[in-house]
Amino acid sequence: MTPTLPLSVAALVDLEQRQGAGGHVKCWERLAQAALGLPDSLDLTVFLSGEAERTTDLGPNVRYVTLPPVFSTKRLQALTGPLPDHTDLSPWHPLLARRLSEGRFDAIHTTDAFFAFSRTAERISARTGLPMTNSVHTATPELTRLFTEQSIRKICGTGWLGRLLTERLDLPNRFKQSKLDRLAAHQSRCAYALVSKTDEAQRAAKILSPERVRMLRRGLNRQVFNPGKRDRAWLAARFGVPETMPVALFVGRLDPSKNLTPLVEAVRRVNGRGVGLHLLCAGDGRERAAIVGRLGAWVSCPGQLAEEDLSRVYACADLLVMPSEIEEISNVVLEGLASGLPVVVSAAGGMGEFVQPGRTGEVVRDSSATAWAEILETLASDPSRLAAMRMAVTASTDQALPSWEQVLAEDLLPVWRAAVQESQAVAMGRTLEAACRS
Repeated sequence: MTPTLPLSVAALVDLEQRQGAGGHVKCWERLAQAALGLPDSLDLTVFLSGEAERTTDLGPNVRYVTLPPVFSTKRLQALTGPLPDHTDLSPWHPLLARRLSEGRFDAIHTTDAFFAFSRTAERISARTGLPMTNSVHTATPELTRLFTEQSIRKICGTGWLGRLLTERLDLPNRFKQSKLDRLAAHQSRCAYALVSKTDEAQRAAKILSPERVRMLRRGLNRQVFNPGKRDRAWLAARFGVPETMPVALFVGRLDPSKNLTPLVEAVRRVNGRGVGLHLLCAGDGRERAAIVGRLGAWVSCPGQLAEEDLSRVYACADLLVMPSEIEEISNVVLEGLASGLPVVVSAAGGMGEFVQPGRTGEVVRDSSATAWAEILETLASDPSRLAAMRMAVTASTDQALPSWEQVLAEDLLPVWRAAVQESQAVAMGRTLEAACRS
């Protein structure tokens, strides 16, 4: 019997691989590490954006390929202001097209629907017959709405012209809808679409048949993130936070996309009422100085932390706070839960399904500082309740969250195999049909 060759997949991540990269890049870094354990089943090439064309081998069956962008969003920062990540706005990437056309790959997997890599993949797939699949990792339509609002405000201010563009002409929501339309058009060209939320699955099922829409979970490394690393003496020595003061942890970019303003104001109000609560922000961004200026001694902003230090901070904190309203699936929330940390999330952020309100955390129903302050004050003033929540989190999530190896083997590999098998069956049918006609 002829041995089965590993499935060769090109995964396209049109973002920079760098320290401090967001969850989209980190997801594929971890999936690449998981793929190292499947040398007989999978050969994975992860394409990323970078300054120069370069191949980095992680192992015999896994590698990163970085390609320089054709037209990077870095060129637009004068208009948009600082952006959290940079991508390529060109509709065609010749270097990627050459790589995808070499005959090495069995399938192409796109991880967005909007930028150079995914647009190039569409044309190569149509030209060569390579099957294409897609997964959603970033709430690009909502980010488009947000950054459109910010750009209009920066250029036009809040006067009549700004109001005309944002309110009467409703440009932010129009641009958001254009991104939703673009996503639908891309998914229609794919054999399968993988999504993270129920509403996304419902939208995709209108484009593809429901059986071609699958859920993509996010994984965890439990050796890195676990409650056993809790050591409040270490946290006090490292960040100067008294061991007896509750610590609320935020992990992520300190920029407007994370909706930090109501959280910061809520922490200020809670401390102003005499209930001690320290906010620890692990991340960098343009709002860092403003947060420190607003909260003073009630906040620590150490910047980006190495994974080992970050995992210890997760375990040492008393609750995780995630005010963002435009998340796909937050790796941060899952890492917090794996570390035994109760989580407080925004209802609009889509992470409420991972929380059992009153038992493993709380869901803030609106984005006001008042709503956040009410919940944070209740938790910070009741250490026994926080301790009970930690126990409940550990008990409920110990086996519930998958590893990255499980996500790769159970969510992605079956979809890639099905797409390739269907594509081969179609090609064989066309060959037989041509033979019968001749």
